[in-house]
Amino acid sequence: MNKQLPLAVLTTIGIAATNPAFAASDIYLKGGIGWAHSEEESATIGDLADPPDRVEAESDDSLAYQLGVGYRLTKWLDAELSLSHIDGYELSGPYENDGSPTGEVGRTEVDTTSIMVLGLVDLAAVLDASWPLKPYVGVGVGYARHDMGRFTITNFSSRIDSHTSSGFAWKAVFGATYPLGENVSLDASYAYADYGEAESSLDAYEGGGNLQLNSPLTLDIRSHELSLSLRYRI
Repeated sequence: MNKQLPLAVLTTIGIAATNPAFAASDIYLKGGIGWAHSEEESATIGDLADPPDRVEAESDDSLAYQLGVGYRLTKWLDAELSLSHIDGYELSGPYENDGSPTGEVGRTEVDTTSIMVLGLVDLAAVLDASWPLKPYVGVGVGYARHDMGRFTITNFSSRIDSHTSSGFAWKAVFGATYPLGENVSLDASYAYADYGEAESSLDAYEGGGNLQLNSPLTLDIRSHELSLSLRYRI
């Protein structure tokens, strides 16, 4: 994980907690764990032939971790800075060489870390309802970093080296909070996230020798996520 990302969250928490312009009851800290499932993707590999090689990648479910700090901007709107980490999507599927099925399987693993700024709308406040369960909706934009492991084909006959890439990310979320005490709430949510493209290295090995790809193996990382977190209002 990029060490600068959790540092950014902690710095923001420190500024918010010590700035007298912020009312203490309007600031909350958040931490939780969840489940993430990546959508099936068709990954292309720009080797030296046309059409490019391809793998139809399906993903196993993965654990997701989340930290955040939020601030109530208005009666019905929260701003939240959120750091999340998805611990290793294992992606594998049938491998096609120059457009023809090979009967082999391509495999890789991708860790995704993101930092986003979200706007969360408190629907109970919008409707002026005094519900104990407070539903919310929101959207967020930010940055995602992907650490793609070595891509291999069945029996390790070919491989592409690991690589780190990054880019724009966004998320849409629906959830609800429920009070557990004066300052503590349970937060359950569903999110659809598009973390952009993860890319492999251009360095590859095939048939006993090294080669350079024309373009990397690319995977669009889009996921469905369920999270359970605790909010602590400071």
